Amino acid sequence: MLKQRTVSDKLGQNITNHHEIIYNFIENKIGRTKKCLFGHSRGSSTGVKHEGEINVPIRNFELKGCSIGEEGNIIIKNGDGLQGFCRECSKRRRKKRLEIAREKNKEGYVSYINRYGKNTKCCSICKEEKEIRENFILSPGMECGLHNICKQCSKQYGESMGDRVIKYRPDGNFKYDKQEKGFHDDHIMPLAYGGTNEEINHQLITANENLSKSSSIPFENVIDIPEELMCERWRNILIEGKIEKISLTEFKSRMSKALLKEQMELYKMNDNEIKEQFSIYNKKNNRRLNVTRCCEKFKTYCKEILKFI
Repeated sequence: MLKQRTVSDKLGQNITNHHEIIYNFIENKIGRTKKCLFGHSRGSSTGVKHEGEINVPIRNFELKGCSIGEEGNIIIKNGDGLQGFCRECSKRRRKKRLEIAREKNKEGYVSYINRYGKNTKCCSICKEEKEIRENFILSPGMECGLHNICKQCSKQYGESMGDRVIKYRPDGNFKYDKQEKGFHDDHIMPLAYGGTNEEINHQLITANENLSKSSSIPFENVIDIPEELMCERWRNILIEGKIEKISLTEFKSRMSKALLKEQMELYKMNDNEIKEQFSIYNKKNNRRLNVTRCCEKFKTYCKEILKFI
């Protein structure tokens, strides 16, 4: 029987804010193009091979193993910092893998049991081995045919993070991949008050601490709030607040009004315009949010919670 594939430790980590800087660095190092010979030298499990001109602009390759150091230096762990195949090959490869996975998983739970020799699966969030039919939703396009996250964790995560992303559209796309049992991934500066979703605004705290913290701001004075914990578009409100020496209550009021104004402006757009805004957000923050779902969830939130007409 096959062994269930382990989810990568690097899943969720990204370097979205510095893409252009890194591409410029790589371009100066290796030139403006890179050869893509995907599938030609070693073959391809999906049968997909690169087509057309083999010298491809480097921006048509996804970044790999790159990061920005604390002093602003660019760190490339392996190779030239680029994937071995271009975006077009990656796109066609993903499509083919999806087709293959759907064919292998067409019998649902039975396909999983026959392939792995068990009727349980380990949730990638809670790390618990659970019975598949009761705890995992079928996902034929995935390699194993099931979601990696159990229903309970999926619901909790969706409510705690997914909906907040739709409501506030914070900068960044970071999350801790491995969490000790009983610990939560917490935003130091709450998203509800303009906090960023970059790594610098994340911390691991106990479940009890997270529940008691809720959306409170963990600083006694506005002057103590580090500017880098805020989304870039909201930092001016914090900077002005520091200059004016406003109270924490006044800062929260200003942030709430600014967020509400932004939400109202988005709500007034038609569906296609709202979807376009989430498409722009996806591209900027290296996300793959379903823009149709985002539009529906956002409008429901505005109508039922904010009571927009």
